[in-house]
Amino acid sequence: MSFIAAIQSGFRNYARFRGRASRSEYWWFFLFTVLAQTAASSIDENVGNLVGLAVFLPGLAVHVRRVHDTGRTGWWVGAFYGSIAAVIAAVVVLIIDAAIDFDDFSDGRVTNEDFFGENVSGGSVAFLGISILITLVLLVINIVFLCQRSNESENRFGPPPPPKMV
Repeated sequence: MSFIAAIQSGFRNYARFRGRASRSEYWWFFLFTVLAQTAASSIDENVGNLVGLAVFLPGLAVHVRRVHDTGRTGWWVGAFYGSIAAVIAAVVVLIIDAAIDFDDFSDGRVTNEDFFGENVSGGSVAFLGISILITLVLLVINIVFLCQRSNESENRFGPPPPPKMV
């Protein structure tokens, strides 16, 4: 699939999470999103954010269809994005813990020399570490799936994508 055809397919199937996408369709669309966001961000940060928002859903859909093409469920993609959300939640918890402790520190209620004091629990630090580890593992798994060859025969997600146009 050509670069232009991949972009057209990505936007034509904007929110279509069923079916399959070839390796070339995914990687060409991925390249397009990186280039579009880079160009838009060089104009203005807000324009870059709008472009990122506009290509997020079609990028997610083509990612799921690509994983389907290897014979795997799209929940692998969902697990990866869910793990990113867990990392963000863990960072927010740590920031809140540090902010509470900073108030205690500034009021003179903390006497030890540890800036984080008692409020930053080992559990929240462990949650962050485990979330980051799971996210990295799922990232590697998804990259492996994205790089694998397509199932040449029909699988439970449908027939293979059309052959390449030369």
